[in-house]
Amino acid sequence: MIKPIIVDKHKLDDLRQKIESPNISIEAKYAVMKKVVGGVCSRCDEIPTKILTYDVEGAQLIEKYCDKCFKKLVK
Repeated sequence: MIKPIIVDKHKLDDLRQKIESPNISIEAKYAVMKKVVGGVCSRCDEIPTKILTYDVEGAQLIEKYCDKCFKKLVK
Protein backbone atom coordinates (compact mmCIF):
# COMPACT_ATOMS: atom_id res chain seq x y z
CA MET A 1 0.00 0.00 0.00
CA ILE A 2 1.30 3.47 -0.90
CA LYS A 3 0.15 6.53 1.06
CA PRO A 4 1.27 10.13 0.70
CA ILE A 5 2.68 11.87 3.74
CA ILE A 6 0.50 14.94 4.14
CA VAL A 7 2.05 17.88 5.97
CA ASP A 8 0.86 21.47 6.22
CA LYS A 9 2.83 23.69 3.80
CA HIS A 10 3.86 26.04 6.62
CA LYS A 11 5.23 23.14 8.69
CA LEU A 12 7.04 21.71 5.66
CA ASP A 13 8.65 25.07 4.85
CA ASP A 14 9.69 25.45 8.49
CA LEU A 15 11.16 21.93 8.45
CA ARG A 16 13.17 22.64 5.30
CA GLN A 17 14.51 25.83 6.81
CA LYS A 18 15.60 24.03 9.99
CA ILE A 19 17.32 21.09 8.31
CA GLU A 20 19.15 23.30 5.80
CA SER A 21 20.72 25.32 8.62
CA PRO A 22 24.49 24.79 8.85
CA ASN A 23 24.17 24.90 12.65
CA ILE A 24 22.05 21.73 12.99
CA SER A 25 23.60 18.37 13.82
CA ILE A 26 22.63 15.17 12.02
CA GLU A 27 20.94 13.89 15.18
CA ALA A 28 18.89 17.08 15.54
CA LYS A 29 18.00 16.99 11.83
CA TYR A 30 16.66 13.42 12.19
CA ALA A 31 14.76 14.32 15.38
CA VAL A 32 13.03 17.29 13.71
CA MET A 33 12.15 15.22 10.63
CA LYS A 34 10.78 12.41 12.80
CA LYS A 35 8.59 14.86 14.68
CA VAL A 36 7.17 16.54 11.55
CA VAL A 37 7.00 13.77 8.90
CA GLY A 38 7.60 10.61 10.92
CA GLY A 39 11.18 9.89 9.88
CA VAL A 40 13.57 10.13 6.95
CA CYS A 41 13.71 8.62 3.47
CA SER A 42 14.84 4.98 3.69
CA ARG A 43 17.41 5.51 0.95
CA CYS A 44 18.82 9.03 1.13
CA ASP A 45 17.80 10.43 4.57
CA GLU A 46 15.91 13.37 3.03
CA ILE A 47 12.30 14.46 3.70
CA PRO A 48 9.96 11.56 2.82
CA THR A 49 6.76 12.12 0.85
CA LYS A 50 5.37 8.58 0.68
CA ILE A 51 4.88 5.65 3.04
CA LEU A 52 5.05 2.13 1.61
CA THR A 53 3.54 -0.68 3.65
CA TYR A 54 3.73 -4.32 2.64
CA ASP A 55 3.71 -7.79 4.15
CA VAL A 56 6.91 -9.82 4.29
CA GLU A 57 6.51 -13.39 5.56
CA GLY A 58 3.72 -12.45 7.97
CA ALA A 59 5.31 -9.23 9.21
CA GLN A 60 4.38 -5.75 8.09
CA LEU A 61 7.24 -3.65 6.70
CA ILE A 62 6.86 0.13 6.65
CA GLU A 63 9.27 2.32 4.69
CA LYS A 64 9.30 6.02 3.84
CA TYR A 65 10.64 7.49 0.58
CA CYS A 66 11.19 10.95 -0.88
CA ASP A 67 9.86 11.62 -4.40
CA LYS A 68 13.27 11.14 -6.03
CA CYS A 69 13.91 7.74 -4.44
CA PHE A 70 10.31 6.60 -4.94
CA LYS A 71 10.60 7.25 -8.69
CA LYS A 72 13.77 5.12 -8.80
CA LEU A 73 12.03 2.39 -6.80
CA VAL A 74 9.04 2.00 -9.12
CA LYS A 75 11.00 1.99 -12.40
